[in-house]
Amino acid sequence: MSEKVDKVKKRKRNTDGSSKPSKRVAIEGDKEIRISLPEADQWAPVIASTPGLAMPTSIPLQPYTKPRKNPPTGPGRTSVSKTELLLHSSAHQKLDYTAREEEAGGADTLLKHYVGVYDPETGKMEVMEARRMVVRGVVRAHKATADDEHSTRAPKHPWPNIGTKKARKAIASFTENAISPEKSAREANGKPRKLDSAAQAMISNIADATAGMASRDELAAAADAAKPRPKPNVSAEDIKDVYTTDSLIGDSIMAHIPVREWAATLKAKKEVVTNSRFVSHRVAKVATNVEKLKILRYMLLALEILRVSKPGKGRDNRSFLLPRRDELKTLIGDMPEAVLQSFTRKFSDSGAIGKFKFDLLVTHLCAMACLVDNYEVDVWDLKEDLRLEIKPMAQYFNEIGCRIANFPEGERKRMEMDKAAAAQRRIAKLKLPLNFPKAAFARARK
Repeated sequence: MSEKVDKVKKRKRNTDGSSKPSKRVAIEGDKEIRISLPEADQWAPVIASTPGLAMPTSIPLQPYTKPRKNPPTGPGRTSVSKTELLLHSSAHQKLDYTAREEEAGGADTLLKHYVGVYDPETGKMEVMEARRMVVRGVVRAHKATADDEHSTRAPKHPWPNIGTKKARKAIASFTENAISPEKSAREANGKPRKLDSAAQAMISNIADATAGMASRDELAAAADAAKPRPKPNVSAEDIKDVYTTDSLIGDSIMAHIPVREWAATLKAKKEVVTNSRFVSHRVAKVATNVEKLKILRYMLLALEILRVSKPGKGRDNRSFLLPRRDELKTLIGDMPEAVLQSFTRKFSDSGAIGKFKFDLLVTHLCAMACLVDNYEVDVWDLKEDLRLEIKPMAQYFNEIGCRIANFPEGERKRMEMDKAAAAQRRIAKLKLPLNFPKAAFARARK
């Protein structure tokens, strides 16, 4: 007998690998919302805005109604369309508040506003027509009588129409803004003049308006913090702690600066030749100080990059375009890439050294020069390297807290320098307390 083999039909496999659930998830159906439009009586909700006002919520408003001049005719008329509402309050000490329907009779006459209240438990929503109103405030003292307004319009001087229009306007401005103590005392019979309601309202708001304003010292501190210069340790008790290699260069970067070749050259009694007057005149003096050698090597890197950079678009010679990456690598020699990247991140933006970054770089170089020269620097060599005049170079040292002095007479004689050349030199001294330039503020006009 032949055995019957039951053929089992296999299910096809999904080609896209996605599987859909065969069962549907039961979700709660949407509730029916029953909307009702109750007939509005004499009063309706109010939607009010207070442009330019901070109106207290505790002030009560007194309603006043009157029939509209041209009410709509036909079906669908409501109390909102037939009557006009005005809200008024004199509860405030110095201000009167008035709310009006400003759209009435204007371009938005046919525009209607509605307020709906929805109850999620019963599913009912009541919709009723509302009034759109705008609240204005006015100082009570500004309400003048007709006689006062007439006297205000009358000319106070016999020459109202003399001179050009611009001259008359200037005279009127000076007259309105003049502060005359003699006139005030004369009008008040020698007694202090009492302030009216408008002046009291203005003075009462001055304290609130100026509560968050910064003081003069705070503004000066903020201006100093925003200046392009290294951050000094103003609480330092020793001059060595004001600017450190960590704050100017960074200890991690200092560890990567190579000076072995310089040290070997100096040990062999040979001269280290560089393109910088400042570095060349000092490298032999600090041959045994590895930290100062590294500072000079970093300063040389900065000066070399400025030397080969192209001038930017600025007219003050304080903006530069950095050379290409391959040119920089050839320029730095055995200097690690990490040192170059640290320099470009700190003193350039998108391959350019702008005015702010240039000032930041020069002030850092001034602080490094103070560390090398034991906080008394002859600014001439650094001025020549940066191609600056003596006055702006001295100003850069002044920005980091240095005091600027003339070239010492004893040093001039020792160097056999004539008086004309010595008069062009300046000595920058960094000592406690630091002497920063004060922030300048505009003087008030008299």
